[in-house]
Amino acid sequence: MGRSPHRRLLFDIPQKISKLQIRSVLLLGYRLGGVEMNNSDAVIKAIDYIEDRLQDGVTAEEVARFAGFSPYHFHRMFQSVTRNSVNEYIRRRRLTHAAYELFYSNIRIVELAVKYHFESQAAFTRAFKKMFYMTPGQFRKQTDMKETLFRMTERKPLDHDRLRHLQEGLTKDPAFVTKTSFQVVGMEMHSSQAHEFGSVWERFVPRVGEIEKKAGTRPRFYGVIEPTGVKREFTYTACVEVREKGAIPEGMVYKILPSSSYAVFTHKGSLDKLTDTFQYIYGTWYPKSGKRRTDGPEFEVYGDKFLGPANENSELEIYIPIRP
Repeated sequence: MGRSPHRRLLFDIPQKISKLQIRSVLLLGYRLGGVEMNNSDAVIKAIDYIEDRLQDGVTAEEVARFAGFSPYHFHRMFQSVTRNSVNEYIRRRRLTHAAYELFYSNIRIVELAVKYHFESQAAFTRAFKKMFYMTPGQFRKQTDMKETLFRMTERKPLDHDRLRHLQEGLTKDPAFVTKTSFQVVGMEMHSSQAHEFGSVWERFVPRVGEIEKKAGTRPRFYGVIEPTGVKREFTYTACVEVREKGAIPEGMVYKILPSSSYAVFTHKGSLDKLTDTFQYIYGTWYPKSGKRRTDGPEFEVYGDKFLGPANENSELEIYIPIRP
């Protein structure tokens, strides 16, 4: 495997792709009135406008006018780039901000409904439940992070780099597999900050040779993510698969991951965009999929196609546990 998957956090600073390169990737040749428009630029301009007005009565028609397009043409453009209609994007961003406030403030639910322009508390509750599979009141009481609420309350809007990653850097539709239980040995840490997980790889990789009874001729590396029961905190385990328990090296842990059905996504590119892939999974695919996540761990698999944390040709798989 060479370097640890998250080594970028300490050593690797990948080159930024230029704005011109991003534009060439996202240019879809959309023409209006004989003038070629860059879809990504128009959409980013619109998203900036929306983000500044989430607490105002912004509408899809108003956004289209601001971007300089008819509502019909802009709807098609926006959906082709973001995978959401303008109205869906506005509603989801409002609900995401509302979810964040439910976690971190004591604001009343009815006040959130008014603040984010829902017709009533009942309408807000219906929309919230459709996106998060629970009512706002139930969401506020969550302490065990069911449904991996951390992922679903990410508040970052789309920008050029994220749009490019959405177009090229992940599989939009996952494979569905059933995986029997398996055993791993590794090192774990507890944190609410995903960027801190790299430190456990720095400690773990040099000691992989101490692990007995590794499965296969080459170790298969996993990053296992489990909620701790404390708001936004996770246990992250950097580990390898083993045939059986054996002697556990000092400072390491042994775990059995249960049999489960999974939705499997492929992340392509550097690890800098891994959070964006998770945001797509939980923010776009999951609410529309009709699938329900179990309370089991999710994990990343770093196999032969993982070429290093900053390599744009790297691939890794993300397993999300779902109900059959």
